[in-house]
Amino acid sequence: WDGTKTEGFVLKIKCKIAVQGAYIGCSIAVNGTCLTATAFDSTTFEVNCAPETLRRTDLGDLKVGSLVNLERAMGANDRNSGHFVQGHVDEAGKILEFKREGESLWVKIALSDDLLPYVVPKGYIAVDGASLTVCEVNQKEKWFNLMLIAHT
Repeated sequence: WDGTKTEGFVLKIKCKIAVQGAYIGCSIAVNGTCLTATAFDSTTFEVNCAPETLRRTDLGDLKVGSLVNLERAMGANDRNSGHFVQGHVDEAGKILEFKREGESLWVKIALSDDLLPYVVPKGYIAVDGASLTVCEVNQKEKWFNLMLIAHT
């Protein structure tokens, strides 16, 4: 792959924890996108970003040194302290607004007509791999919002 958005590319990520217990073929989510490890050592791993992945995510916009959110796949015997998120990305929304309220932060996000009908208040949605509760949905203006707590 030559690194263009239409051809796909190999993404090499430097990390410590995500490679612990990794193996060729394991799933590691990068910014919420489920990807397959194709190579790894004690401090890095590589994944292939196919053209469809690049069309639907922000991974093609990453630069050398960009910070990313990494998550290893959850084992079937682990505790679940949140919502299940698959890591199969449908599209990248557009952040319209940040607004503080006390120690929390409102985030308003635009989404396409194709997906917004499936977003419901008090449902959950993954944003960069973090599963968050939807607060409001405005079908007419094509946005939804959520509130982040300081810990998030």
